[in-house]
Amino acid sequence: MYRIASLMRPNAVLLVALLIVSAGLLVAGCTTPGGDGIQPTPTETMATPTVTETPFTTETPAATATTGVTTAATTAAGGDNVTFDIAAENMAFDTDTIMVPAGANVTMFFDNQDDGIPHNVAVYTDSSATEEIFVGETVTGPETITYTFTAPEEPGTYYFQCDVHPEMNGEFIAE
Repeated sequence: MYRIASLMRPNAVLLVALLIVSAGLLVAGCTTPGGDGIQPTPTETMATPTVTETPFTTETPAATATTGVTTAATTAAGGDNVTFDIAAENMAFDTDTIMVPAGANVTMFFDNQDDGIPHNVAVYTDSSATEEIFVGETVTGPETITYTFTAPEEPGTYYFQCDVHPEMNGEFIAE
């Protein structure tokens, strides 16, 4: 019995010494160097507000009773770079009008929410869809894709559609 107690005694002494050193480090870490233990008072800083322009606005009129499709107008704020979102759901776009500045660099985030159905967004000079301005890659939903292209330099009303489902369409207006 004496032998077990003598083996544990050096370990107990080592443990007590370790606890004392740890407590000392803890206390030392809670004070500032050469400090008086008083926490500093934070200083107030003033930030200059910045103004950012919203890249587009969305207006949503009431849905029509015959189709159940909500129409909306998407208007891009001025500038050379325009970014906006458009989605396809239930075989319809979520907007029937897109407005951008003439000649703008357009970034369009297209969200095809129709499960198992392919869609794209293409912009043409008119509803005959014979002269293309931009034709986006077709993606099968649910899928998102980013399209980039340059809007027509000439202000006017153009036409956009899904090439797979041309009944999904609207006006693309360059201002």
